[in-house]
Formats: sequence, structure tokens, C-alpha cells
Amino acid sequence: METAAPPSAPIPAAEDSPLARVAGVFVSPGPTFASIARRPGWVLPLVISTVLSIAATAAIVPRLDFESALRERFTARGQTVPEERIEQIVAAQKRFAPIVAYCWALLAPTVLALVLATIFLLSFKAFGWDLKFRQAFGVTAHAFLPAIGVSMLLIFFVSRMDLVNPADLGDVAHTNPGFLIDRHSNPALHSLASSLDVFSLWVLALLVIGFAAAAKVPRKKAAILIGTLWVLYVFGKAGWAAIFH
Repeated sequence: METAAPPSAPIPAAEDSPLARVAGVFVSPGPTFASIARRPGWVLPLVISTVLSIAATAAIVPRLDFESALRERFTARGQTVPEERIEQIVAAQKRFAPIVAYCWALLAPTVLALVLATIFLLSFKAFGWDLKFRQAFGVTAHAFLPAIGVSMLLIFFVSRMDLVNPADLGDVAHTNPGFLIDRHSNPALHSLASSLDVFSLWVLALLVIGFAAAAKVPRKKAAILIGTLWVLYVFGKAGWAAIFH
């Protein structure tokens, strides 16, 4: 009499490994985010994003033109400041800016992922869609991986510059049409154009794919919700630039 063979332990799918997921974000986002929705994870993408963030900061900070940025702000406000005072402020910025910059570079990927995951979680739940925070955090952390391309481009371009005004960093890589518009004469339009960034739109597409898979809703619905949040952010940023420039 034949006996049934004992059931074998399930073999984890290759797509469930952290490294495979990182690669899958770029080559097969659909199956990858379906895997993340089933078993959320976020450590490796955050480590990669943090390493690139620190590397970009190391390339940028020594080349920041604090004096030009400071004089620009004073001119925009119509203020006349003695040269000695400007030198004192610039010296203080050079001392403290690197500390702040490196702390932010270390924390930014995780903090931004947490904040955005919370916003998306609350937004999806407001429509009654089933979504867990672990899923939202895992999707967000992976969806922002294309942003490392911005860090790499900044490292490449900034390392070939002597000095760069901090306000011009968004135009250095030429990944959006913002560099075609003078930010002084038309700050709102410059802000809007800068938002049409290749990597930002890529991240948006991945967020739609990821949250649709996690919440088990059609991608069209996820796109409408995420797109609306993005549009609100873009116009809010442009309004801020117009008012406080």
C-alpha cells in the first residue's frame, strides 16, 4: 500500500528576496509590488537610498555657495547688510550647515517614507480600502528607489562644479524643464516646471502600481487618488514659491 508523501515546506519565491525586489522595482514592478503587498519589507531600499543620500551630500556640501545664496535673499527682501555681517553669517553657515546636511541625509529617506506612507494609508482608508501600514511603508520605500538616480546625477554634475547656489540644485541635473525658466522672474512657473521631473513621475507610477496591489483596487482608482495628492502638493509648492520668493 502506497503512503502519501509528506507535504514539503514551501520554497520561498525568488521575488521575495530583498535584493530581487530592489531589482524588480526597475524591471518588473507589477509582480514585485504584489510580492511586497503579500510580505512587506523596507530595510534594503532604505539602506540604499540613505547611502546615496549621504554620498550626494558629501559631494554637494563642500561646493555650496553660501555667500551668493545669502546675498540673493537679502536682495529679494530689499535689505542692505554690512559686509562684516554677511561674512559672519556665511562663516556660521559653513560651520553648521554640514552638520545639519549630514543629519538630514541620514534621516531623510526613512522620515520621508514614514510620512508619505502615513499620508497614503490615511487617504486610502478614507475611501474604505483595505491597507495596512506595513504594506504602505514597504511600497513607499521601494517606489522611491528611482530617486537614487537624482542622487547619482547630482554627484556627477556637482563634482564638476566649483560652487553652486543651494537654490539651483534642483536645476543642476536637467531632469526636468525647470532649468529653462528663470526662478527669479517667475518662481511659481519654475516650481511647476521643476515638478515635472522624470524621476518624480517614475516614482508616481510605481506608487500607483504598488498601492493598487497592496489595497487590491484597480490601478485607475489608485492613480486618481495618488495623482490628486501630487497635484495638490505641486500647486501648493508653486504658491509658496510665488508668495515667499
